[in-house]
Amino acid sequence: MITCKVPFTGLYLQTTGDVVLCCHSQKDSLGHINDIEDLESFYNSKVMDYFRTELNKGNIETLHPCKLCVYNEALGHETFRQRINQYYKFPNEKIDSLAREQGIDAPIRYLEYTLSNICNADCSTCSSFFSNKWAKLDEKFGRKVYPLTKVSDSAVEKIEKVLYGLNYLEIKGGEPFADVRNIRILNKLSEVNPNCNVSIVSNMHTITPESMSIIKKIPNLKLFASIDGIGKVYDWIRGGNFLKTVETMEQYYHETGNKIQIGATISLYNFFHLEEIYWYFKDREFIDKIVFHNWAIMPKYVSCDILPEDIFNQYQTRYQCSPLDYKSRAQDPKQNYTMSQAIIEMEKMNKHRGFNLQDNIPELKQYYK
Repeated sequence: MITCKVPFTGLYLQTTGDVVLCCHSQKDSLGHINDIEDLESFYNSKVMDYFRTELNKGNIETLHPCKLCVYNEALGHETFRQRINQYYKFPNEKIDSLAREQGIDAPIRYLEYTLSNICNADCSTCSSFFSNKWAKLDEKFGRKVYPLTKVSDSAVEKIEKVLYGLNYLEIKGGEPFADVRNIRILNKLSEVNPNCNVSIVSNMHTITPESMSIIKKIPNLKLFASIDGIGKVYDWIRGGNFLKTVETMEQYYHETGNKIQIGATISLYNFFHLEEIYWYFKDREFIDKIVFHNWAIMPKYVSCDILPEDIFNQYQTRYQCSPLDYKSRAQDPKQNYTMSQAIIEMEKMNKHRGFNLQDNIPELKQYYK
């Protein structure tokens, strides 16, 4: 019985160089890329076989890397385990299983990676762990400062060796278009496996002409634009220029013919603003879908779990009855952060941005005393 497709199809490489099962098990390193001679051999090794065996026995609840999915599903939250099981199709799944039974190495079919935390944005929901542009802000705000982190060039070469067999490649950041090595990998993919399904999560601040020319070579490339507001709300949350971002999205569509999926990350900062995002983009020709599935739960001061329960539930009901493609979630009972603490953090960003978020989202004003 397979309770999760992840270890049967691929793995995830972090900016630290650590190889883990998936993005939900980032603290459970299975090995470091610099110590792994070949990714495909590692994927077929006893390390990965252990998880495949245990999942076939139905022992998902005993596997530490799987605990986050188990916990979140108990709260009614959608998890990556559910998404990959339901939406990802692997035509060679049975062939690969038979190959493993016969001691033959099977190709990696799913690869997700983040080459670095190089980024051109300082999103209010982020930190220097994910964006090197945040380093000065974390220092200014008295928070932990994470260094510029990126995998080695030899790791990039190891990624290139497994591109041939992939059904899915997912690229995250940082900002993928800010690290030129992602463009190198995409160019290689266009040569050896151009029909691979590619997903890139981008802030869409800018795409260089070189990057645009290469992504045109990959017909099954899907861009997911991180848009958490419109107008000044976007500028405050994402630290970019909203109109410039929309211009980049339109340019991508006109040059490739591919529509974009907007994925809004729901946080305390935009929880009362989701409908504005939907109505602004609803009829734009370059938009495929607008989804509200992802929730910011860390750092704690950006989470909607801080909101009073009645207000949270009121808006949950409102969105569930609206045209929004909205994934609801229960508030985390372990939340121990207060709204007053969140306001202090919000004020830091107000000063940094040079204008107040609450002036653009008046529902937040009631929490200022």
